[in-house]
Amino acid sequence: MLSATSCKVISLRDFELKSAEVVRFDMSGAEVEMTIRNKSLFKITLVDGLLAAYDGDTHIGEVFVQEPVVLPGRKTTTVRLKLGLRFSSPMAALRALNTLTKEPDKVTISGYGEGKVLWFSKKIVRENVPISKFINIFGAPANYLSGKTL
Repeated sequence: MLSATSCKVISLRDFELKSAEVVRFDMSGAEVEMTIRNKSLFKITLVDGLLAAYDGDTHIGEVFVQEPVVLPGRKTTTVRLKLGLRFSSPMAALRALNTLTKEPDKVTISGYGEGKVLWFSKKIVRENVPISKFINIFGAPANYLSGKTL
C-alpha cells in the first residue's frame, strides 16, 4: 500500500495550530478543543494517536485518541479531540502528579499521530519532546490536576 510519505500528499507543515483549550480533564481522559488550519487541498482524518509520558526512563502513562477527527481541506476548523488516559500503575499516577506539579521539566513525551488522506495514510512520530512544549500550548499541568473536572 502506498503511504502519504512516499507520495508527499501531506506534511506537518500543512497544519497550523491556531488555539487549543482543555475543556475537560479527569482520571478517565480529556477533551481538547483545537482550532487548526489545514493548508493542504485535502480533507485529513486523524485516525489514531498516542502520547506516552516518561519521568526519566520511567513510563508514567499514555494519552490516546478515542475518536477520529476530520480537518477539511484549505480551511480553518475547530474540533473537539476526545482523549483516553491510562497510567502504567497507581503509583505511576501519584508520581506523575508530583513530578508534573513540582518538576515538569523532568517529563518527556514520545508518540505518534496518524492521518488519512483519500486512501493514503501517514504516521508522524516524535520522540523525547520536553513537556514544556505542551505547557506552552495547553498551560501548566497543575491547572488540570486540581482534582476537579474543567
